[in-house]
Amino acid sequence: METLQLLSNEPLAKTGSSPSRFVNVPVRLIIDLILLGLFIAGTVVWFSAPYLARNYINRELSVLPDYTGRVESVRIHPWTASLDIYDVHLDKKTGKIPVHFFYSPRTSVSLQWSQIVHGVERASVIVNSPRINLVEGPNAEQTQMSLSKVWLDAIKQLIPWRVNQVQIHDGDVHFLDFHASPQVDLEASQLELDAENMSNSQGLKIPLPATVRITARPLLTGNFEMNLAVNFDEQFATFTQDFKMEHVPAVGTNAALQKYLKVRVKSGEIGLYSELTSDKGKYHGYVKPFFYRLEFEPKSADEGNPGAIWSGILNVTKGLFESDGHVIATQSNISGRVDQPNIDTMAVITGVLRNAYVEALRTGFDPSHSPSKPTDTVTTPLTASTEKEAAAPSPAAKN
Repeated sequence: METLQLLSNEPLAKTGSSPSRFVNVPVRLIIDLILLGLFIAGTVVWFSAPYLARNYINRELSVLPDYTGRVESVRIHPWTASLDIYDVHLDKKTGKIPVHFFYSPRTSVSLQWSQIVHGVERASVIVNSPRINLVEGPNAEQTQMSLSKVWLDAIKQLIPWRVNQVQIHDGDVHFLDFHASPQVDLEASQLELDAENMSNSQGLKIPLPATVRITARPLLTGNFEMNLAVNFDEQFATFTQDFKMEHVPAVGTNAALQKYLKVRVKSGEIGLYSELTSDKGKYHGYVKPFFYRLEFEPKSADEGNPGAIWSGILNVTKGLFESDGHVIATQSNISGRVDQPNIDTMAVITGVLRNAYVEALRTGFDPSHSPSKPTDTVTTPLTASTEKEAAAPSPAAKN
């Protein structure tokens, strides 16, 4: 009986295990297929996302006015929440200008992790080795000097977070006139820009929370430095700025001088100092130019003919206005609206005469004429009490 019972129980054991095996096989297959599908979908997204991003950027930039923009490739780094954009260039749509308005081999946009501690998501933009070509031409189609506000708004929309930091490394800016003879090419190289706290992510309760510092080498050997404190959230321009330009070789401006003054410079240097304050669109400050040991000479085409007299006249005239150190200098207050600057011409003339015959101006900034800083401007983030002030018309518009 025991033998029969064992024989009779054995098939039952096998039969009992069979349903479990048939149930588990389809479940594992479904899970494997789901994982495979997710892997394939992730792979497709991973490899197609850069192309989709590039096409989207190019499509958005191509429909904007005056200029057309294009990027050649995009690389996305999801683990750092950043992307690199390669070979960015903006060109005048007329096609009559032989150089890009803007070109950069690589621009990086990333989440600014240091601002996460302030509870905000902000972007950092780093532009590497850009070249900007400002072109003066005989008409609008052959001129490129600036971008419209439409472009600036469109670029902001392409960045997923509000921009809080902008850095430019090893930039190169050219002012060009292809229609002059010889052609004008004024260059500022080794441009470095560092703008911080542009969106006031730190929530500073001060009138001018953002800082901008710019340095460059004008005409290869000169020095340029600008420091700016600004409130980018103001409806109208509100900032303080000081800048200086020193040791700029005058001979580097000869192409421009030949076009506009019909003369050349044989030797000399140029310097410039200025401080400005703008309070909601209305600004005031001073400008202080210096011209060291200038010597004029005729253009090559004028040598040996009456045209050479003009350079002699300029040499005699500038000698009348030089100080004992062979320096022509002046200082003048400037004021008005950002879109309508006003320079005191009489102060310019008086300053030249004073430098030549009374007391030579000292190089550098003038602490006694430093403009006062804005004290009652809207700080960000906006509150109910400051929204009305932000919406108020600029004091400059009332003049």
